Amino acid sequence: MTLSVRLKPMRLTLRTLMNPRCAVRDAQAIEPPPWWQTFLRLAFPVLVVSVIVSQWLYQIIPTGLPPEAMPGAWGFGVYSVLAMSIGVLGLAWSAHYLTELFQGYSHPDRAMLAVTIGLLPAWVGKVAAAFPWPWGNTIGLLLILYSLWLLYWSLRGVLGLRRGNRIGLFVATVFCGAFIALIFGWLLMDLIPGATPETRIGTTWLI
Repeated sequence: MTLSVRLKPMRLTLRTLMNPRCAVRDAQAIEPPPWWQTFLRLAFPVLVVSVIVSQWLYQIIPTGLPPEAMPGAWGFGVYSVLAMSIGVLGLAWSAHYLTELFQGYSHPDRAMLAVTIGLLPAWVGKVAAAFPWPWGNTIGLLLILYSLWLLYWSLRGVLGLRRGNRIGLFVATVFCGAFIALIFGWLLMDLIPGATPETRIGTTWLI
């Protein structure tokens, strides 16, 4: 996989969904660009598109919730982009700093590439979850689980960890990345107007 092909968001997303192991092997074999290029040219465009499409679908497909239980489309869209970006950076830097702890070679460029590949199905799942229940939620959940599986394989392949250390790095990376995203996401929620609905019904405000 050449550098120009690898950083084409749509092509890599489809490749990751249809042939994930091949995508991981190709990423393992090449020299990745600087981590910020992978983020700006691959991760950020895909997550922004997923937020825009999902928010548009929520506006045209009835959710069954009262208006006061729905966050503002603009406010929640901005919040989602920022929170998801923090999640990507949190996972990537967690993987980078934890790799040496699990006897691997720490490299931020490879960590960002591995995390981005692993998260691509989850961003597609965000769009799928906007469709009516139960199909939308079911497909979205399956894609999130698929994304976790792919993240494990991506960290294992791209970072090149030895057997016995892979699961430990995966669990530690997910825990640290989720913790970072939760802390900063919670703070952003109160700072961005319209990011939360007037009335929170259960966990539905997390859409």
